[in-house]
Amino acid sequence: MTEHHIEIKKTARYFTLGDLNTNTKQIWFVIHGWGMDARSFLSSFEPLLTKNIFFIAPEALNRFYVKGSGGMVGATWMTREDRLNEIKDYIAYLDGVYTQFELAKYPGLGVTALGFSQGASTSTRWVTETRNKIDRLIVYAGEVAPELFPLNELSGLKKTKNFFICGKQDEYFTMPLLSKMKDAYQEMNFTEIEFEGKHVINTMALEYLTRHS
Repeated sequence: MTEHHIEIKKTARYFTLGDLNTNTKQIWFVIHGWGMDARSFLSSFEPLLTKNIFFIAPEALNRFYVKGSGGMVGATWMTREDRLNEIKDYIAYLDGVYTQFELAKYPGLGVTALGFSQGASTSTRWVTETRNKIDRLIVYAGEVAPELFPLNELSGLKKTKNFFICGKQDEYFTMPLLSKMKDAYQEMNFTEIEFEGKHVINTMALEYLTRHS
């Protein structure tokens, strides 16, 4: 048996929140976690919306029924199967979404990439590889892709201002695990933000970052 690959066209979708215009000061690419959909995920950011901020939520390329063969549909960025090609495809996809907006036309615009849960590994791989301008990375209740360490001198993760956010009661990240992660992430110079809560988007934890690029 021989495995083969073929590149094809695929229609992907993304959602936006707010208006992109000359008043916009910040663009946020918000990347959802496993089993989520971009529409529902983006709705979590509605309390943060102002005339100065514009949110873009790409949806992962692989959809599935979260329970059984019907009902709620979620999406995933990758599995362990054909992993390297899935990574290559979603980095190209996220770059494609970025270029749709011609952000160079908006001087002084701050660009943030936020990855939640599984989206954290996705966003760190993207920020590492992309040639597009990203000023700030927020790893939210997720992990930096482990293969990125030690950081290459040309890595995009050396150019971004980096933040790590996690709830104190997060059911997936125990204190021993968080301590181990912080040790591993030292070379990224993370600023850490904690909040009282579980594995969810907490807008109060993000409010300061929406006011400061």
